[in-house]
Amino acid sequence: IGQGAKPGEGGHLPGYKVTEQVAAARHTTPGVDLISPSNNHDLYSIEDLAQLIDELKTANPYARVSVKIPVVPGVGIIAVGVAKAGADIINITGYEGGTGAARAHSLRHVGMPAEVGVWLAHRALIESGLRDDVELWCDGGMKSGRDAVKMMLLGANRVGFGTMAMVAVGCTICRGCHDGTCHVGITTHVKTREEAALKNFKSFRPFEEKGSADGIVNVFNMLAEDIRRVVGQLGFTCAQDIVGRADLLEQIAMHERIDLTNLLKRVPPVTKKPQLQGGRRLTRPRNTLSKQITGVVADCLARGDAEMTYDDEQVMAMDRALGTHLSGALARGELEHDVEIEAIHLSFSNSAIPGNGLAAFMDNPLDVLVEGGAQDGVAKCARAGTVTILKGLNHNGVRVDGSVGKSFAYGAQGGLFIVQGNADTRACIRLSGADVIFGGEIEQPLRDEDGCLAVRANLKGYAFEYMTSGRALVLGDPGPWMCAGMSGGVIYQRIQPEMGLTIRAIERRIAEGSSVVVSALDDKGFEDVTELLSKYIQTLEVNNQAEATQHLYELLQHPTEHFVKIAPPLRG
Repeated sequence: IGQGAKPGEGGHLPGYKVTEQVAAARHTTPGVDLISPSNNHDLYSIEDLAQLIDELKTANPYARVSVKIPVVPGVGIIAVGVAKAGADIINITGYEGGTGAARAHSLRHVGMPAEVGVWLAHRALIESGLRDDVELWCDGGMKSGRDAVKMMLLGANRVGFGTMAMVAVGCTICRGCHDGTCHVGITTHVKTREEAALKNFKSFRPFEEKGSADGIVNVFNMLAEDIRRVVGQLGFTCAQDIVGRADLLEQIAMHERIDLTNLLKRVPPVTKKPQLQGGRRLTRPRNTLSKQITGVVADCLARGDAEMTYDDEQVMAMDRALGTHLSGALARGELEHDVEIEAIHLSFSNSAIPGNGLAAFMDNPLDVLVEGGAQDGVAKCARAGTVTILKGLNHNGVRVDGSVGKSFAYGAQGGLFIVQGNADTRACIRLSGADVIFGGEIEQPLRDEDGCLAVRANLKGYAFEYMTSGRALVLGDPGPWMCAGMSGGVIYQRIQPEMGLTIRAIERRIAEGSSVVVSALDDKGFEDVTELLSKYIQTLEVNNQAEATQHLYELLQHPTEHFVKIAPPLRG
């Protein structure tokens, strides 16, 4: 959730470094600048972090989750929050590290030493009774086994080496990683001397994998031996026994410039949590239903069924990450079956509103249908499958809602995701290949002169930020501040001049500084709108909402009259 070389800042990967290979890995267009956000848009509180960790462990119960945080003021309190969120490892990263995506001023002027962060985090975790619950790792400027021992004495369980590993494979520390002109072939896409000559490299030596691997082995063997020697000199037989023994450190220089007295005080040893009256408090395991669904599906597969539908009318907000555990189990091959799976349907009806993380990290062609609504993080980072959120019947038999919470399809790389109602803020941020349909429509003429556009919009703001690829169809008001940092993909936006949703109104909703342009549909756009709108109509008809499709057929007959295309301008 932050890097020591640029805490609180995002990154910038220049377009000339986005090769075909990089673009394929990142689901974007070659040659396009990639801007990463300064924060994670699904993490605005410790509770959000706890939800993310819970979703990750639901997808893979065997995973250990490491949360990386930079050394900033209040790092001790932050570490306590991360521990309470359920992390297994807290990685403290200091300012001496580097990254090719950091700006030059960040490398020189931003961040704090890892030593301070480790000591503060270690002390805060002990005072909170949480030190035994997590491991503390650290990195940032470590150059020797002695440096590693010092960090362990300050409270770290493990120490990471970045620059040292780079040097081991041939890095000369020329500080030009971000330029893509590395003369030893490490941080560049150039592979041969001939290619380097064409790009006017002053000098170039191709990267040699075999010798470089031997160099890494030798360096880390040396570091391990150095750590053993220093730990032995301190009178210990196990490196973990020195963790937190800051009293064994001594300041030997610069007394007149800095006082390290507090840093060298021994932190009180880890104390066990006091026993509560009645013993340990036990609560209902989270995501119980998600795991139960996996068991039911596993039994069905074991019987030889190739297609199945799990139907549940009792889903509530406490039922989180539904479908995530099943997707993870399928990806790991844990469900034994002799037939090729044709389809697995998960249906949550009776005005159901599942909790956060519905179908998060879905990596299989699951089909998830909800009639009612859903909360935050639906289809987060999904790579396949279908998620459909439709309106549910209320007590009067009227279909209402069908909306989703924040961070819908955040980082989704594949699949089809349909929302009949509205979406809260930050929908489709970093969308990277998935198809998305928003069916919420304008019910009253726009009143932009009143301000507060997000309140009345169908998408509540910041939609499609940092989008790199994929397609989106929007039938209503897309909301303000859209498309900031968007570098790829396309949005097909409906226009309704009679309701005030004109091209001019759409342009007002695009974030200042965004590079996207609004244009008429081309032939490809005509095909895309026809395909996506047809899928939406078919979905409504299959789910007993044929009456809601009549006006959609009118749009389908003349897409060029009702839709415009929003996308970054063509390059090259």
